[in-house]
Amino acid sequence: PAEKKRKADDSGDTMSWRAKSIEKFGLQPVPDAWKDSVAIGSEEGWNRYYEFRSKSEQEDRDKMTDKNFEEEGSLDYMKEWKAEMAKRVDESMAGDCKWHWTPAFGHLGWDEDARLIGATYFANVWSPFAIPHAINLSHNYHHSMRYGGIEFGTYWEYRLVDFEDEETVKSKEHTELCKSYEDADIQEEGIDTTNLSKSTYKTLRKFLFGTCSEDSEEVTCSDMNFWLLFFGSMGCTDCNFGGDIKGGGFGYSWSPDKEMRKKLYDQKAKEGDADPNGPFDEYYPDRCSWLKHRVLEITDKIGPVTKHYEQPKPKFRRRTPAENAFLALAYGGDY
Repeated sequence: PAEKKRKADDSGDTMSWRAKSIEKFGLQPVPDAWKDSVAIGSEEGWNRYYEFRSKSEQEDRDKMTDKNFEEEGSLDYMKEWKAEMAKRVDESMAGDCKWHWTPAFGHLGWDEDARLIGATYFANVWSPFAIPHAINLSHNYHHSMRYGGIEFGTYWEYRLVDFEDEETVKSKEHTELCKSYEDADIQEEGIDTTNLSKSTYKTLRKFLFGTCSEDSEEVTCSDMNFWLLFFGSMGCTDCNFGGDIKGGGFGYSWSPDKEMRKKLYDQKAKEGDADPNGPFDEYYPDRCSWLKHRVLEITDKIGPVTKHYEQPKPKFRRRTPAENAFLALAYGGDY
């Protein structure tokens, strides 16, 4: 209960861990409209928060001056990522409220042409308010050519960290948010956005800001901007949710064929930058990735073009039980 957590105060001769955290990390007071429903937090919880965040941010600072980090090409990429996110935060957050995040690379892989073929992005997103919560994010991406064709995957996960609950701080278990994958060798593919939902949005928003009320969007960010910042914190700063900063695509994207494009043009369908009032030969609606379409769905922003979005057609036939058994023996796991 909130009452049990309301133990800490900032009185006395020494500064409390809560007060130290507010001062060091620039946390804002919880807005009056919902502060009474948000627990202040115990000294133990705020101590864990202070130590954990201090360590995370120090590791980030150390990396920015690490010669090895610079020589392997990671430093420039990190600077570019942070710069893109800084612009996104300025465009997306309301008033003085900021998006607090600390990024990290787990792995970066490049081909001989300096194209990104594999990356693991990590980040901690912190509440901008005096709430001892963080969301730990993970995004694993790989794309390579193999003998049988393409091997591709992009996997997004999150973990809620409540510093009042030490187990969530120690836990390594993440919840899958969404994924897209294709492996020509084993003829397997898929897109799963089940957990990328309105319900998940409300859970994440309430955990981070202390409320998921529509009114709170006016002092924090809209639902669309929340997802732009959330995925941006995992390497995708593309406002069309199509790929990472270095152009690594996230798989399937849809665009209308010529027949549908003519129909949309005749209907004067305006969505994105395509102008239906100009020449038809210049009317090319933006491509819509599977990720963008799902975000549009759960934010109720499907438009006159994207309402015609089509799911990808299967590339591979369904395997027989015998083939699945062989793959399980050859590679391990379930098929």
